[in-house]
Amino acid sequence: MLNYAPGSPEKMALKAALAEARSKQMDIPMYIDGQEVRTGNTSALRPPHDHQHILGMFHKGEKKHVQLAIDAALRG
Repeated sequence: MLNYAPGSPEKMALKAALAEARSKQMDIPMYIDGQEVRTGNTSALRPPHDHQHILGMFHKGEKKHVQLAIDAALRG
């Protein structure tokens, strides 16, 4: 079990990983039937504790995407 004490290797590694994640923005597609789907209709993804920071953009689906996902699930 790690304790993440100040100055510990695990705390430094965690801080480095968080800094790396905050340093870039991701393009997040939907996945329907194992395929990436990008609609071009995007919204910002923000951490709940820092609404000014953008982690990336996610693609919004429409009714047709819901139906494609349902059909893919039923084919299972």
